[in-house]
Amino acid sequence: MRRAARRPLAGPLRGPAARAVVFAAAVLALDGCASLRGGMHAPSDLRTDCATAAVVGLHWRAAPDGPRAAAYRVLRDGRVLATVHAPSFADTTVAPEATYRYSVASIDSAGNAPASEPLVVATPAASVRGDAPYCPSRTVVSMSWDWQHGYRAAIGSDLWPVTWGRDGNVYAFFGDGGGFGGDDHLGRASFGIAMISGRPPLSPAVEANVYGGYQARRPSLLSGKARSIIAVGGDFYAIAGIYREGDAKYHDRPPISGSPDHIEIAYSRHDAASWQEDGWTFCGSPSTAGRDAFCPSGFINHGRGGAGSPGRYVYVLGSSPAADERRRAEPPAARTYLARVPRGGILRRSAYRFFSGLNSRGKPTWSADPDRMEPVFTDRSPPQAGCGGQCVMAGSLEDAVYDFALKRYIGVAQGDYLAQTSFYESEHPWGPWSTIAYDNIDPADGGGGWGNLGAAAGGSLGVHAVNAWTSADGRTLWMMYSSDGVAPPGALFPPAGSKLDALQLVRVDLEVASK
Repeated sequence: MRRAARRPLAGPLRGPAARAVVFAAAVLALDGCASLRGGMHAPSDLRTDCATAAVVGLHWRAAPDGPRAAAYRVLRDGRVLATVHAPSFADTTVAPEATYRYSVASIDSAGNAPASEPLVVATPAASVRGDAPYCPSRTVVSMSWDWQHGYRAAIGSDLWPVTWGRDGNVYAFFGDGGGFGGDDHLGRASFGIAMISGRPPLSPAVEANVYGGYQARRPSLLSGKARSIIAVGGDFYAIAGIYREGDAKYHDRPPISGSPDHIEIAYSRHDAASWQEDGWTFCGSPSTAGRDAFCPSGFINHGRGGAGSPGRYVYVLGSSPAADERRRAEPPAARTYLARVPRGGILRRSAYRFFSGLNSRGKPTWSADPDRMEPVFTDRSPPQAGCGGQCVMAGSLEDAVYDFALKRYIGVAQGDYLAQTSFYESEHPWGPWSTIAYDNIDPADGGGGWGNLGAAAGGSLGVHAVNAWTSADGRTLWMMYSSDGVAPPGALFPPAGSKLDALQLVRVDLEVASK
């Protein structure tokens, strides 16, 4: 062991200075002893959290003696699969009915990497209903739905993305209907905003239309649809497709049904009743067709007026046709990407930064270059024959809210059908995600799935958590949803035969693991 060169002292040390020298010497001696014991030790007790046709989850214990690992290198069949900083990893690139040999190496600051004993894992055959893309959550172990007491309103109006206003009220978008008190014809608006001023159980007394719809406070001047909304302070923003000059239906008599193919940001300053669109397009315009860098699908909602978001950023989930094209050599998948933007920069396209992976310390990195985007959620469940053609079994993360009491993000992933709705949790908006509940239809007959709604319930028009009504302990949430179909026989809510282009509201209780 090399010794440090000595230099003369100006005089004898006493008191705190002397104790500091003794302490430093002891630290050097212990560090030297650790080196003599062999330095970095290999991880131990490598085990599986889960092993399915879609994912193998691994966890291990750090060596109790020796220096602390700076990182861990995960190997599969002798090749490096990933470098991580926590003693766990989910391999989401596995194939069904395959056998893998895993090991994990501890890495110290000098690059030493002693490896664990290998672990052989065999994956089962794929399920015809698809396999959850991530291991079951160790935090939120299950969820139970109170379908019996579901609430239904605003028949004929659909979509219902929702946010928590600074004033404490809940605001929700509705389209192609009259909103509260209206129907398909009465008060019909293309782009409408409703307000709910109370908590469940709801009643017409706490429901009002503030922008468009039946007896609205202000008429709607926009045509199009919003897929997500968020309150930021006193302002409101929507991820929307708004008809404008050049669109096929622009000169139709309003209200115009449906929405154009492009996605942009609409906004309302100081309240939820002064909406306008910003003029630039995220994706879907003729000039960007086939090379769209980022197509937003949903804001991540935090607290009242957007309070409590990390770093005072607004986080946005979305897809990326361009990034998927760069990954065309990989198996097909439903991938979700993540962007963030300063609260004051939502209307500036140049202000958005895209998640581009974790750095050497396990911290997220963000880039203005969309070519560096990395997915935060991937579902590789393959399509299945059925459903009158082909069932796409994979779903993307479309919506998420932060549960402050549980300190977890609750995410909603959706496939083509409403019944293909599954739920996930994570400590961070960039993951890693764990599965709370995985729901899919039976491709043979199109039945089952979330709420036993089946393929007959039609294409999903969104399932959205109402963060304002989350219970104080974080274990009770409320979800709004709609679709373009009809509830089939056996549906848990609403009754069979009900058209689902309406506001459906259901309570869900989370079972949380004891610590």
